[in-house]
Amino acid sequence: MNKEFYAHSKEGKPREEWHRLEDHLKKVAEMAREFANKFQAGDWGYLAGLWHDLGKFSREFQEKVLAKGGEDASIETIQGKVDHSSAGAHHAIEALPILGHLSSYAIAGHHSGLLNGRDTESCQEARLRKEVFPWQHGLQFLPKYNKIEAPALLKKAFAAKDAFSVAFFTRMVFSCLVDADFLDTEAFMNTDQAAFRGKWSDNIGPVPGQDPGPGLRKRSPS
Repeated sequence: MNKEFYAHSKEGKPREEWHRLEDHLKKVAEMAREFANKFQAGDWGYLAGLWHDLGKFSREFQEKVLAKGGEDASIETIQGKVDHSSAGAHHAIEALPILGHLSSYAIAGHHSGLLNGRDTESCQEARLRKEVFPWQHGLQFLPKYNKIEAPALLKKAFAAKDAFSVAFFTRMVFSCLVDADFLDTEAFMNTDQAAFRGKWSDNIGPVPGQDPGPGLRKRSPS
């Protein structure tokens, strides 16, 4: 079994310059954790990031990257592409039998969008029944990290049987994962575009002497 696995490749570039899958998973995990820390769900973001592309460890996906090259091999919504997101959704439930169901929604949908639980067409239930290509050998390259707890807001939602808040929490984790995945992929595929994404200045107010526009003008007390 090949010991080097790739998340993305660049046409015309040697493999030494391709995006290593292990690096991508760890970077997305750390970035998603940072985002999710804002609502006390850092571990949820971390695991969603760490597991989101587990299917890329499969021989079938790696063959596709080697043959096709470029970012195109990772786009699941194109006909003929290898499904690499279902594996992580399966693993989330196996590793975390109860809470993992929420993470599995974010992982399964990180390319196609969040799925309905049950539907007559594509849905989460169908994705979890789907057979996936063997990928488990990839776990040896990743840190063991299989414990999460429900943050206070999720515990409160469970206690109140507040399905809306549970769904909202899942969407927040999903958002953290999608943003982290996009940004790390962009940093590899399009360094010029990524360079434009600087940090906000501590002072993002209007330039002195310039009209800030109607939305930022000070209002007179009413």
